[in-house]
Amino acid sequence: MNKDLVQYCPALFEDETLYSWVSRWVIDTPKPYLGRILTELLGSRGKQVDSTFPSFIPELEKLSGINAHKLLNEHTVIPFFRSFVCESNYHKVISLIYSGDTKRIHKYLSITANRVNDTSELLYCPKCSKCDIENKGVAYWHVTHQLPGVSACVKHGLKLIPYVKQRRSLRLPPQELNSSVLTIASPESLKLAKVTEYLLANSFHQLDGERLADIYRYKLLNIGLASESLSVNQTELRTLLEDFWAPVMDDEAIADIFELGKSRTFPSSIFYHSESQHHPLKHILIIAMLFESMEELLMFEQSVFDYRTKLKTLTEQELDDNENVALNTLRKGHSLREASRNSSLSVGKVKQIAVINNIKINRREQCIFEDERVLILEKLKRHEKTKSVAIDMGFSVGAVEQILSQNPDVVEARLKRRYWMKRYIRRAKLLIAMRNESLNTRHAIQKAASVHYNWLFRFDKQWLYRHLPAKQPWNKRNKS
Repeated sequence: MNKDLVQYCPALFEDETLYSWVSRWVIDTPKPYLGRILTELLGSRGKQVDSTFPSFIPELEKLSGINAHKLLNEHTVIPFFRSFVCESNYHKVISLIYSGDTKRIHKYLSITANRVNDTSELLYCPKCSKCDIENKGVAYWHVTHQLPGVSACVKHGLKLIPYVKQRRSLRLPPQELNSSVLTIASPESLKLAKVTEYLLANSFHQLDGERLADIYRYKLLNIGLASESLSVNQTELRTLLEDFWAPVMDDEAIADIFELGKSRTFPSSIFYHSESQHHPLKHILIIAMLFESMEELLMFEQSVFDYRTKLKTLTEQELDDNENVALNTLRKGHSLREASRNSSLSVGKVKQIAVINNIKINRREQCIFEDERVLILEKLKRHEKTKSVAIDMGFSVGAVEQILSQNPDVVEARLKRRYWMKRYIRRAKLLIAMRNESLNTRHAIQKAASVHYNWLFRFDKQWLYRHLPAKQPWNKRNKS
């Protein structure tokens, strides 16, 4: 049967989805039973042919002879996600698709975590369908029309027409040449479609969340929605986004994003959790509102980089004159004491400048020797207290703290551990307080364990709200 299927394999058109191609293949095959054809074509009749992440690329490659790389990169929306996914996760996604195991893909793309699911519709442009029939003899589903959040045809400026997916049948767009109702797409939907298509066609993968969040902050500073310290006015930004995207709010994917977390999560999560992996559409909604195109965003990013470089240069130029004197003296090969005398700085401060600037120091015997410094640093990395290290090693606390200050990565690691320990204790104390059955409201818990409650509210709000009782309606609260 497989040999029979090969002879009916149709040509794969430009920008055609795999679902469309398989549908034409099955329709052109003169066999009576759809289930049997799908089983022999895809390996199982139970595979979801219209899935965003097809699990049957290996079977199609084997039967058609078309390279799996071409099938994935030119005939699915998967490259669209690459710009916003870390490289290792994207390679895992590709590997899973090539092996036909697509069940775990949502995990690596964070689609489940972002609560943005596949839409229930396929979309087509009536003018594109007409051109397809005239040039190819058949109308087919286009990849660029199925991208998340897209509801407009960039080529013709028309609103796309939806078609509800049918799990048990394979369909193509209408094949009649009679003119359908043509609706001009809104400027907002066209703008979103252009940015989305650009990302599909130019799937560079350096758009990490923290980098983008910084770009947004500087742009929002320009339009008055961020302070000089780059703190974003989230309420105003949310209102601006809702107003701007009102014409396309009927799109399933866009509506899902604005409704996340009882309509409070977007866009604040993009800034407060910029290190996390967010659905590309979240970023696109911000990008397309703030910038005219992706090219403009990239140009703006370069201007931000230039500004930061200039700022850094100015900061370096404004170093204390005494520090510059000390640095120049050390670079000429003079001792710490000589540099200290010339700059009027303490020997400890001069030593810190030397270490930060990788200047080797000829230490006197009474200084801490290198093997002792290494041992002290190892103890500090194990999060031992500076006082304990000083007692164990026979040095002053100041000397130990001096070594610590010269290793910023160790300082940061110790601060993080201190935070984690505080968080563990605060959480545990609050949970113990909540065992009291009389504390059945948020207000009561806050009064009983105010220190722990307030700390968690400031630094661990998500965990706090997950463990607190449900918020009571105003009319049911005790007003006494």
